[in-house]
Amino acid sequence: MKRCLAAFAIAVSLLAPVAHANDTLEAKVRAYVPVVSLAKVCDIRINDATLRDHRAMLEAAKFDPNANKLAYRVHYETQTAYIKARDGGQRVAFCRDFIAANSQYAKARFTAVVEGQMSDVSTSVQKAIAHNVCGAPPVKLSKADWKPYALIKKMLQTEQKLAKENAETNGWNVTEETTAVTEQFCAAMKAR
Repeated sequence: MKRCLAAFAIAVSLLAPVAHANDTLEAKVRAYVPVVSLAKVCDIRINDATLRDHRAMLEAAKFDPNANKLAYRVHYETQTAYIKARDGGQRVAFCRDFIAANSQYAKARFTAVVEGQMSDVSTSVQKAIAHNVCGAPPVKLSKADWKPYALIKKMLQTEQKLAKENAETNGWNVTEETTAVTEQFCAAMKAR
């Protein structure tokens, strides 16, 4: 649990205020900078509203030196916490906890992809995939459902292969990375 507290502390209140930045602007810096800072390394898809607010916050920070300094500091501390977790073998747990703590701004990219794909298929395909991958009760598929079922299963296999390759390239734990993909997939399925 202690390993995950850094992710929350950065986004909430670990940082001391830099001088007296505008309170609203300071709150936006503390909310948006960590999410955007970890978007690539934690494979996060940021929602459109957050991206718009982040751009507006950056524009406002240009004219407020205190907010600008705070943005750099929050970015630095966010990256430092991520690197410490990654080097300690806790990358997946750190990113999972960080995404959960900031779910109003972003979600794991693959979760977003799954949710998009699942909205286009029948309930029986969703249930069949949930059974096959997540251990849900079995369901029968019609002939028409086999093609979408196969496409979603292929998408999951591609994501797992990509996670494995990324783990091998970056020296991360392969099992943790591929398991995280399956967990994201099942979490997205349960949310439906």
